[in-house]
Amino acid sequence: MTANREDEKMYKLVLSSEVENVEKVEELTERITKGMKFSEDERDSIAIAVTEAVNNAIIHGNKLDQSKRVHLSISVVNKTLTVIVKDEGTGFNPEKLPDPLDPENLLKESGRGIFILKSLMDDVIYDFSDKGTVLTLIKHKSD
Repeated sequence: MTANREDEKMYKLVLSSEVENVEKVEELTERITKGMKFSEDERDSIAIAVTEAVNNAIIHGNKLDQSKRVHLSISVVNKTLTVIVKDEGTGFNPEKLPDPLDPENLLKESGRGIFILKSLMDDVIYDFSDKGTVLTLIKHKSD
C-alpha cells in the first residue's frame, strides 16, 4: 500500500492465474470498503463485482495459465473507489457477448459477468490491447 495524501490510498496485488487467489482479493476489497464506511449491501456488491472481474481475468483472460499474471490496483481518492484489473490475455469484444436477459440465455451458467459488473458499479470501462485487457470499475460513495 502506498499513500500519497491522507485522503488518497493505493493498493496493488499481482496474482498468478489460480482461482484460489480470488479469496485474497475478496479479503482486501472487504477491508478497503469497510474502511471507506460503505454500507454492508454496498460492500457486498463491490466484493461481487471485484471478485467477478478477477475471476474473469484468471479464467477467460489468462485461460488459467499460471505463467500469466493478473494485476490488481485499488485506489481510494476522497469518496471514490477505483479498481483496475489487468490480465495478460487476448481480450474480447463486449458488443459480441450474448444478452443475458434474452430468454434463450436465461438458463445458461455463464455470460452474465459483464451484466453483473454494470449493475453493481457506477462505471465499468474496458481497454483492450495485444498485451491484455484492462477493466476499470468505479464506485462513488454517497453520504
